[in-house]
Amino acid sequence: MKTFYNLKSQCLFTFIILMLSSISLYSQTTYTVDDLDDIGALEDLFDTLAAGDTVILADGVYSTDERIKFSPTTGTAAMPITFRAQTPGGVKFTGGLNMSIGGDHVIIDGFHWQGGYGSSKVIEFRDGEDYANYSIMQNCAMDGLGIDPDDMETGTSVKHNWVMLYGTYNTVINCSFMNKVSSGNMILVELAYNAFPPVEDGEPEINTSCDIVGHTISNNYFYNYDKIDSSLTNAGDSETIRIGTSSYQNVDSSTMVSNNYFVEADGENEIITNKSKNNSYINNTFRRCRGSLVLRHGSNATVDGNYFLGEDVDGTGGIRIVDSEHTITNNYIQDCITVVDQAKWNNGITFLGGSANNAVPCASDNNSNGYQKVENINLSNNTIINTNAPLFYNTDKGSTDPTGTVANNLIYFTTGNANITDVITGDTASSYADLGTTLAYSGNVYTGSALGETNTGFSEETGITATADGEIFTFSGAGSTGKGADMGVYEPTTDDMVGYGIGACFLNNLGSNITDGDCTIEIPESLTIGSLPTLAPDANSYDVSVYANVSWTAMSNDSWISIDVTSNNGDATVSITVTENTDTATRTGSVTFTQDSGGSDIIRQLNVTQEGADLTDLYDLINTGVVGEDPVFVHSFSKEEVNGVDKFNYATNTLDKDNSSVWAADDGDVLSGDYKGDGEYIIYDLGSTYALNLIQFSTTNKSDAFGFQVLVSTTGTDESDFSMILPVSGDLILTATNTTDFNLYEVDDNARYVKLLGYGRFNSAGNSRVSVWNAVGEIEFFGSEVLSVGDADLQNNVTIYPNPVQGNLNVKVHNVTNIESYKLYNIDGRLIMESDLNVENSTFKIDISEVTNGTYILNLSSDDGRTISKRIIISN
Repeated sequence: MKTFYNLKSQCLFTFIILMLSSISLYSQTTYTVDDLDDIGALEDLFDTLAAGDTVILADGVYSTDERIKFSPTTGTAAMPITFRAQTPGGVKFTGGLNMSIGGDHVIIDGFHWQGGYGSSKVIEFRDGEDYANYSIMQNCAMDGLGIDPDDMETGTSVKHNWVMLYGTYNTVINCSFMNKVSSGNMILVELAYNAFPPVEDGEPEINTSCDIVGHTISNNYFYNYDKIDSSLTNAGDSETIRIGTSSYQNVDSSTMVSNNYFVEADGENEIITNKSKNNSYINNTFRRCRGSLVLRHGSNATVDGNYFLGEDVDGTGGIRIVDSEHTITNNYIQDCITVVDQAKWNNGITFLGGSANNAVPCASDNNSNGYQKVENINLSNNTIINTNAPLFYNTDKGSTDPTGTVANNLIYFTTGNANITDVITGDTASSYADLGTTLAYSGNVYTGSALGETNTGFSEETGITATADGEIFTFSGAGSTGKGADMGVYEPTTDDMVGYGIGACFLNNLGSNITDGDCTIEIPESLTIGSLPTLAPDANSYDVSVYANVSWTAMSNDSWISIDVTSNNGDATVSITVTENTDTATRTGSVTFTQDSGGSDIIRQLNVTQEGADLTDLYDLINTGVVGEDPVFVHSFSKEEVNGVDKFNYATNTLDKDNSSVWAADDGDVLSGDYKGDGEYIIYDLGSTYALNLIQFSTTNKSDAFGFQVLVSTTGTDESDFSMILPVSGDLILTATNTTDFNLYEVDDNARYVKLLGYGRFNSAGNSRVSVWNAVGEIEFFGSEVLSVGDADLQNNVTIYPNPVQGNLNVKVHNVTNIESYKLYNIDGRLIMESDLNVENSTFKIDISEVTNGTYILNLSSDDGRTISKRIIISN
């Protein structure tokens, strides 16, 4: 899509760029200004402008350091108001002129800031509280604005922001930003006033954080931002582009950063910092930039189709991930190395493990400047070549496990490459184990290096062939199909493109003047698809956002996926509907979005992953928690942490259906020659023999795993009666960390008694104990009752009444050889009373008049070893 704007003519008309359409119109009136000696008179002129008017500043060198306020109020979408140089680049501001842009539908065009001193806000899209909207800065250049010696302080880097975007739907396009020596941002998107706009004195604040901001930063050139000394104050505010702040990370910025060219943008190790929601970074090229694109705060970012070309410069990196719901796809990262400078932060892909609140809703102000949890990310189809530390797990800010999908990425090292490292590395020897194990890995391939960790979601594919295509590689051969980045028609931006569609049209990549530059403003064609987290197994519908400036069609590739919108011209919301997954296995499918013919033929694929059916839905729960029906009780235990004052961690808490009440017990010293103690246990009586299919139990929220064994018996509760069913190999099952969710284990064993044996908490390898304490919140058993002929006969020939009971409990025995004893247990598993009997085909009474009210378990044993349990309720 092209819009032509011939800035070299001196005609009384001009062609105006709009973001999604080409509009040619005659301006109403053209005014020419010959000098800037009287800034006030110039501003008075601005106040008289009508829709469609143009103000031309005559070519020349202007040394003023004053501020121009260009804030006309009459521009419209069809007829914007333009302030431009007589010819592109013909106006040079050498004294550090400042500019405030207010009003709606304003265009600033063709100016060249060259030298002079910078300021805290050189260009800002506001005039006081008059915020610019739908306004454009295009074909401008800012080069080498210096620092006034009078502003310098020891230990401090002077902070200058070159362009500050306020308001909504403003655009910076085809501009060049070069040779910055001060801290501060080349472009800063300021969102404080989008979150809380100004109100009259005494009026309550209005939170508008959910309103879309919608800026565009496209086709710009960023070159040679000096690395700021990190020991200086303000050094941490030296991003090339920053979108938002920690305080307003919940604002729906929806800013598009596309088709820009970054070269040696070294200000700090965050080239771009994302600090707001729903931003997109698409088709940008980073070359020799000592830093990374950093998703620092704010959720739902899209990072798609970018080139990161380190050219073996130390300190160069790719993408650093913090916060949640991000889609990171089709990025190409090559020759980035971080051996000396900022090696923990700038790698191929860097995962962080923060614990602060994440994905803050736009309507909330519960923001944190800490490192958020990384959840539900989609890191798919990226290519990482000859980059040391392709996947790096950084626990410096915490070890909360990231979640989401890591799928179909391609990691490649050429033979003998100096950057070769393991695919998976981290800042400590246990970083991956501490941080990386809860991501869902699938379909990733690598060659030329070792994986570094055990992960079935990666396969070594030595059949992959890399073919040089200019400075980048294409891949073919076994194992490469569907892997790595699909860059479409987007090729890396190079220096010779600067001035010809990238950056200002009157400068080359080094800042020298050119006369044959392409001053056409071209909006790149784009088709970007949102992402879906892993879906629940239930049938449901989910909305996916499509951002496009082209027409497109969409098609589901799988019968279990349907869509409600199959074509559109531009942005849309598509409802993705999935059927119920009745299989326990996770399934994957896709929807393909294809640009209509006649353009760049962009194709994008939305991957859909749906969890398998929950195993708990496939089996019958034995301990339902229903009083009078639940057959399971605590038979006995070795220890429980109960002091009657502030510790009430009973064994029976594990059956009360309240995950906040727990059983706790310490296991004493480690045994000689072993790495664990002798274990503390709870024995559960299931009431009769069951074919167990599933056991699940929860623990407390700890960063270290608990180590357990599970044993079963069908005969009795002596130690010799039990056999271990979990783990199926090794010594311990290690529970999930940092969660109170159930740990689920599928089994296939008969059991009357289940013994849960805990050994405390262990390191990630499970071979060294870090705590003697066991803790279990809830345990649940799933299966079907299995009665032998004798057990069934016993069950059918014993009747207990009344129930609930007061005074005497009647037990009727018939057609049975002999009942030789009974035992009455309370719900805690403690024996209340017992007696030997000699009862055959008769009725006997048990006096329970002295037993306190509650639920109890009565065990009856026959002389041939059969036992039945009956739950009774005493209400004396």
